[in-house]
Amino acid sequence: MRNSSAILLSVMRFFRKNPWSIQAVAPSWGNLLSIYDRVREDPSAVLPDEGKVFPRGRLKWVSGAMDGVLNSHVERGETKKRVLDIADALRQLERRADEGSLQRLYDLVVQDSLVGLIDAVLDHLEAQSVVHDKPRLREIGRYLATRADHREAVKFGMALIGVCGKGEDAEILQVLGRNDEFTLFAAVGLPRTAKNGEQALWELARQVHGWGRIQIVRRLGDTEDSEIQAWMLRDGFRNTVMDEYLACICARAGRLHEALNQQIIDDALVDGAADIIRALICGGPADDIDDYEFAPDVCESYTNIVLFRPEATLKHFLTITALRQFLNEPSEWEKRYKSNWTESRRQTLTSIVNEVFGRNEWRNMVEAALISNDAERFDEGDRAAQSLGVDTWTLHFERVKAAPLTSSSWYRLMEQTDESRIDAVLAFGERILPFEEIETGPADELGMGPKFQAHGVLDWILQDLRRFPHRGWRFIRAGLRSPVVRNRNMAINALGAWPRESWSDETRAFIIEACDSEPEQDVRQRLTCLLDGTALTQDEMP
Repeated sequence: MRNSSAILLSVMRFFRKNPWSIQAVAPSWGNLLSIYDRVREDPSAVLPDEGKVFPRGRLKWVSGAMDGVLNSHVERGETKKRVLDIADALRQLERRADEGSLQRLYDLVVQDSLVGLIDAVLDHLEAQSVVHDKPRLREIGRYLATRADHREAVKFGMALIGVCGKGEDAEILQVLGRNDEFTLFAAVGLPRTAKNGEQALWELARQVHGWGRIQIVRRLGDTEDSEIQAWMLRDGFRNTVMDEYLACICARAGRLHEALNQQIIDDALVDGAADIIRALICGGPADDIDDYEFAPDVCESYTNIVLFRPEATLKHFLTITALRQFLNEPSEWEKRYKSNWTESRRQTLTSIVNEVFGRNEWRNMVEAALISNDAERFDEGDRAAQSLGVDTWTLHFERVKAAPLTSSSWYRLMEQTDESRIDAVLAFGERILPFEEIETGPADELGMGPKFQAHGVLDWILQDLRRFPHRGWRFIRAGLRSPVVRNRNMAINALGAWPRESWSDETRAFIIEACDSEPEQDVRQRLTCLLDGTALTQDEMP
């Protein structure tokens, strides 16, 4: 008994002399500017770990995109071993705060994206909460979130704060959450740490515009706050990824069907309704117009508002056009009649939509938009021109001539190019493309960034050359010698439209040489099919 008391006393003295403190542990990554400090200075700044996460040759994701896509579309089944390894390393760091324990945990969490396993790690910690020291977990979280130099380590720290943090830790999450790369982890942690979690989420949602906004607005889908609901209908659904992700969420949460029946309706609400309806019709990765239970009410209310609203803009013309196509398409209507639509309602709505679509003033608005220097307004006018059958080929050709390698008009130019116009476009392309800079030999380049602007122009031309057999050999040749994989695939597509019997000996020899030097197996296989006369199936198209 006396010996036991002596041992206990010795242990207590040891810990009094050597208190646990992770703040005193020197990180292996040094004391350079942390991600937290970088984001605090500039939320949109390039993160200091960019070169580590996206080494040369690897596809680069925009901030938050990889976590957003994985979180939205991928069934996550991360190996149990990695979860247990991280949990074990965390437990060791709890027991002994030293460089070795910190390094082991750091190495494990930065191996790959955490979004697929962080829930499993936290569930494991929750199940074993009796063996964990929450104040120490909180300190580890704060340490990694504010001092780490790698985004996955920062995210892990944010996750720990979300589980074990206190009110004062919410500021750390809010600072990091302003960068889309970290908003998802901030959105999970803020409701647990902030004094008013919903208001904290809304405040952060207004500061982010990409995947970060998507992640937060999804978590506001059950809000009863009238201010947040109003924001969701006017601006909350807008994001730089796809409005389709949030259109239905915001329509439901904001009660769009009720908002459009108020006596006083502001322009911002009508504009928001227009964009929400168009996104719902477009559909995509989330609930669309066929999933939205109040779609008939919203469409009818909106069209009646536009019918009697003299200040309607091209934004509304584009939505009316989308509604017109939706109502006139033959498929799906039998199914819709069995849910929340009726045939009489469809006919009534079609009549109103056709009346609004037929207004004479739309063409005047299109003409004004097409001479605008504002990119968004010009794009609106160009899309409206398509719906009205207005030919804008000459206009796009002039814009391409003004900025050959950077113009966004190449797609629409080629789309409207026909047999009578293709020679003029190809002649211009041959004059402006730096073929010697493109034909550096096949490689595995993705073709992203300013140094590949010419390769991007070549893409637009090659993409439509399939419609013009025997034209554009100079571009096809350049495409096959390009380091950008996409260029080579598109060149193969274009050449696949040529009858093989029309190939010259030079053409055949060039394809054989391209096949022999091709480093990518799938591209080499497609070249082999081309030589053998095997049809290129649609699945083989890039």
